[in-house]
Amino acid sequence: MRKGNTVKVSATLLVLLMGFSLVACGSSAPALQPTVGNTEESSPATEPPQQESDAIEAEGILTGWADPHTVEIRVNDKAMSFQVGEDMQKSMDDMDDEDTVRFKYVEKTLDASTKQLVLTGITKIASADDGIQGSSTGGAVTSDRPAASELEVTVEGITEKRPVTLAQAKGYSLYIFEPMSFDAEDHELTMKIDPAYKVEIEKLPADFNLDHLKMDAREELSKNGEVMALTAEQLSNGPMKDARLFMMSQNEKKTQYFIVKELDGNGYIFHIHAPVGEPSEGFVPMVYASINSIMKE
Repeated sequence: MRKGNTVKVSATLLVLLMGFSLVACGSSAPALQPTVGNTEESSPATEPPQQESDAIEAEGILTGWADPHTVEIRVNDKAMSFQVGEDMQKSMDDMDDEDTVRFKYVEKTLDASTKQLVLTGITKIASADDGIQGSSTGGAVTSDRPAASELEVTVEGITEKRPVTLAQAKGYSLYIFEPMSFDAEDHELTMKIDPAYKVEIEKLPADFNLDHLKMDAREELSKNGEVMALTAEQLSNGPMKDARLFMMSQNEKKTQYFIVKELDGNGYIFHIHAPVGEPSEGFVPMVYASINSIMKE
């Protein structure tokens, strides 16, 4: 009996020893673990916030509008473009090209490669020449005519009186409407919002030859398109009924006019450039009213 029990105990011990041996062997290999990665959650890349500099003050020469929301100012012979809000646009209504201005602006950093200059304030700096030749609207002039008045104008079939301001150049003065700017030195009448809409005023000598002017007009206008000459009968019911010569040409981009009139004893040529666009609807009627108001000074 003891021998048999001894065999059973030995067998049991053998099984246990094998089990321990297997466990020991298994523990020699590393246990499988989940892959350990970056425990921080990845977030999508975000654009850096826009940065804005402190206000910068400067002086320069107003050179014109690039578009309805962008004005160009020349600072130390370098042209700079500034974004202009609606409120700021209203404050610039009485300013003209080549005016000297003092202004403030901020520099906005939109991204690593884009910066934007935004106008925050602007005032015109008066010069000693202001008022001598009436080079801009609202300036004092040496004429005896009223500084402000009204002119009748017909736009889109509606005739009404609109306020005008007197402007003066060497030898003559004329009334201009608020959306317009007059350069007395260059004898140019332009739209403030887009100087491509313009009138070049040329004073003629007393002995001008109308036949020669017709040839000049045809040569000038033919570069723009087919030339047409309007007769006195065609002009009889319009604002240019007294024109000595009325010729024009047009294409899909622009209408161009060459008009000769005698006003207050002097002859003038009016070279009118009217691009195709929304402003053209009121531009030409206002031009007609303005040039008809010319008087000798």
